Order: sequence, then C-alpha cells, then structure tokens
Amino acid sequence: AVGELMFGMNLLSFSVTDEEIERAKRELKAALFSQPTSAEASCAELGKQMLAYGRGVPPAEMMLRIEGVDAEEVKRVAWKYLNDNEISATALGPLHGFPQYYDLRRATVMHRY
Repeated sequence: AVGELMFGMNLLSFSVTDEEIERAKRELKAALFSQPTSAEASCAELGKQMLAYGRGVPPAEMMLRIEGVDAEEVKRVAWKYLNDNEISATALGPLHGFPQYYDLRRATVMHRY
C-alpha cells in the first residue's frame, strides 16, 4: 500500500490531466460548502484558514483561489515539493513489511526514459 501511495504522489509531478483537476475542484467545492453549519464546524474551518492564510477567507475568495488552480500548477508544485525530496513516515502497529527509509526515499524519484 505504501508503494502505491508513493507511486501516485510521483505521478502528480508528471501526468495530471485537466479533467482530473476539474473533478477535484468540484469535489473540493462540494466538501467546503456542504458542511454542517454548526458553531464547532465554523470554528474549525476558521482555524484552518487562520493557520493557512493568517486570516479568515471569505467564500467568494476561496472560490476564486480554487478556480485559479490548473494542471500545470499542480505539476509544478508537486515537482518542487514531492519529487526527489526528503520524506517523513510514521507507522503505528506491527511494522513487519513496512519499507525501510532508504526504499521510501528512493521511491520519490521516478525515472522516465
């Protein structure tokens, strides 16, 4: 399972399509704006925004930010932060079968010939 996860993360640097980005945008908007409107959920969302942006973000601005993402931007960011970089892994429970750090680190590089 870890190998498949690493492979999928590597693919973000190379092969993200516009259709996948549009689907992800729709799902993100649906998740953001169909949340329950309890005080606890509102405070949790505001806390996330404060950590990420240093202020509360109005819904209209959030929609503009989401719409501003395209496939090339995802590839650029994935290449910068995920491709051939140091990683950190945490596991809980029996660790037999969990890959060694060297194997995980090596999986961050995808050789494309």
